[in-house]
Amino acid sequence: MADHSLTLVNRNNMQLSGIKNVNTFDEDEIILETELGYLCILGQELHVSMLNLEQGKVALEGTVNSVEYRTQGTDIKTKGKNILNRLLK
Repeated sequence: MADHSLTLVNRNNMQLSGIKNVNTFDEDEIILETELGYLCILGQELHVSMLNLEQGKVALEGTVNSVEYRTQGTDIKTKGKNILNRLLK
């Protein structure tokens, strides 16, 4: 298993290693699959500035508001939806 690390500088520059895949990304949310589970990054104007999945490295720019790890097997699609939205599906 490759080491996973996360470095965040001034809430707007993030370097990550140990990344296996980029599941989804837009300007408000980026979901990465890491060696240790899923990583959900929320913010504004988020952009992937460097992506090298062969080396497992990703760099992000934008304002980071939260970083949350989720274990493998977690339904990441329900992330951010409240209970009412899930019930009304």
